[in-house]
Amino acid sequence: MKILHTSDWHIGHKLYGNDRTDEHQYFFNWLTETIQTQNIEVLLVCGDIFDVGYPSNLALKTYYQILKDLIKTNLRKIIITGGNHDFVSTLEAPREILEVLNVSIVGGASGNLSDEIIEIPDDRGKTEAVIAAVPFLREKDIRTPVAGESPNDRIKATKEGIVNHYRELAMLVEQYKEGNIPVIATGHLYMQGSQLSESERDIHLGNQAGVTASEFPAIFDYYALGHIHRAQSISEKPPVIYSGSPIALSYSEQNNKKSVRIIELSNGKISHKKLEIPQERKLKSFKGKYEDVIKKVETYTSDSLLPDWLELNIEETEYDPLLARAANNFVEDINHQDHNFEIIRHTLTFANRNYSDYFRQDAGKTLSDMNETEVFEQLLEHQGVVEKKDLIHTFKALVEIVYSTEKIN
Repeated sequence: MKILHTSDWHIGHKLYGNDRTDEHQYFFNWLTETIQTQNIEVLLVCGDIFDVGYPSNLALKTYYQILKDLIKTNLRKIIITGGNHDFVSTLEAPREILEVLNVSIVGGASGNLSDEIIEIPDDRGKTEAVIAAVPFLREKDIRTPVAGESPNDRIKATKEGIVNHYRELAMLVEQYKEGNIPVIATGHLYMQGSQLSESERDIHLGNQAGVTASEFPAIFDYYALGHIHRAQSISEKPPVIYSGSPIALSYSEQNNKKSVRIIELSNGKISHKKLEIPQERKLKSFKGKYEDVIKKVETYTSDSLLPDWLELNIEETEYDPLLARAANNFVEDINHQDHNFEIIRHTLTFANRNYSDYFRQDAGKTLSDMNETEVFEQLLEHQGVVEKKDLIHTFKALVEIVYSTEKIN
C-alpha cells in the first residue's frame, strides 16, 4: 500500500492581496496525476486546508473540485484533519456525505478518541493499516484551565495534554500492532527543533508548548505532521515528518523545494520518500541599495509558467525624499512592460531616519503587509516601550485565543 502525506494547502491564501488560485490549481492537477501514476491508495491531508476559518466561495469551490477529482482516482481513502487555520464547523459540515465517498474528516477533537482511529481495509476487507487521525489540538481539547496558574504552569500543562493525547491513542492501537498492522499518526502542531518560515501562525502559547520527538509514543510507525511550511524530517526512529506546504506562502520560503511524502507499507514494514512538487511560479526577493536592486530587477529573467512575483527591499543610509517617488515610478514602469514577472511589493528604509518618522511615513509598507504581532510591535516601539518581551508574549497568546475560537452565529 502507498500513502501520500501532504498538508498546509491554505486554499484561499493571498500574498499581499494577490490571489493564489492558479498556483493551487496547478498543484492539484499535479497531485491528481501523481496519485494515478504512483498508484497511491490513501491520501493524508494534515491540516490547514484553508487559509482562514470562513473561506470565500472561490476557496470552497476549489476545495470541492479537488475532492471531486480525487474521488475519481484509484484512491481507497482520503483522510483530512483540521489545522489551526481551519474552523471545525467548516470542515465537518459535509462530513456525513463525504464519508459515503470514502473521505473521512476529523476537523477537531471530539472527546471520543475512537473517532480518530480509522482502519484502512485491503481488497478482501481485512485491515491493512490504521491511521490515528489527530487534528490540531486546541487548548480546550487537552486541558482544563486552573485558576491562578502561572504562564509556566500553563505551558507545561499544554505540553502534557498534547503528549497524553497521543499516549492514550497509543493504547487504543496496541491491538493492531500485535497483529503486525502498521499504524500512522497524524498531527498539526509545533515540534521543537523544526525550522520555521515567516508564514506560520504561532500556536500553543506562542510555540512555547512545542513538544519533542522523544516524547511521542514509539508505537506509531510514522508521524505525518502539518503546520510547518518547510518540508523536513524531525526524527527517523520513528519517522516524524513535516510534508510542508505545496506552494511558498512567504518570501522566506523562496529557496525551499516543495514536496509531498510517499509512504509505502509492505509486509508490516514501512518506508518513505520525498517527491518534489513542480513550482509554476517563483517568489523572488531582492534586498540592498536602490541602484543595486534596480540592476537585479533589470537583469532578471523568468522561465516559469505563471509570472514570478518579486519583492524589493530597498535600504539606503541617507534620507532622500525623492527616492520614494523614483522607486514607485520604477515599479510602475516595470509592471507595465512585457515581462514574465511582476513586482508585487516594495519597501524603502533609511538607516539614519529615526523610527517615529518612519512610522508616520513608511514608504510602501501598509497594514496589509504586516501581521497582527508586527503591528503591535511597531506600536510599542512608537510609544517608547522598552520592556516589550512579556507584552508581546501576552499579545501572541491573545491572538491565538481569537483564532482558535469559532464564532457561532
